[in-house]
Amino acid sequence: MMRLESVKPQPVDRDRSRAPRLFLWVFSILMVLTAGTAFIMKLIDFYVTATREGAAALGSFLIPVLNYLCIAAGFAALFIWAHSRGQFRNVEAPKYRMLEQNRKWDLEWEREQQR
Repeated sequence: MMRLESVKPQPVDRDRSRAPRLFLWVFSILMVLTAGTAFIMKLIDFYVTATREGAAALGSFLIPVLNYLCIAAGFAALFIWAHSRGQFRNVEAPKYRMLEQNRKWDLEWEREQQR
């Protein structure tokens, strides 16, 4: 059985990690702006259809708009909750904790097999 040595994070070279982080931020902002623009355009389309075609059309558009708003509010609440709890501060740590826990389980299993 192969033993896993204690895995420690290596220091990050800031010069090499700057370009991918910049790309990620720019890409993320562009995607959020694109999705937000499409969402606002859809809301405007719903409003225009409801005001031009009367109350009968409003009922058919009210349910999708409320669904969009509820889902968007839910994702916003989850993001705010995760950010306030520090979930995005150190995204590398969980993989090291997982490897360390796996090593501990392997050692426990080996001890049980030796009994």
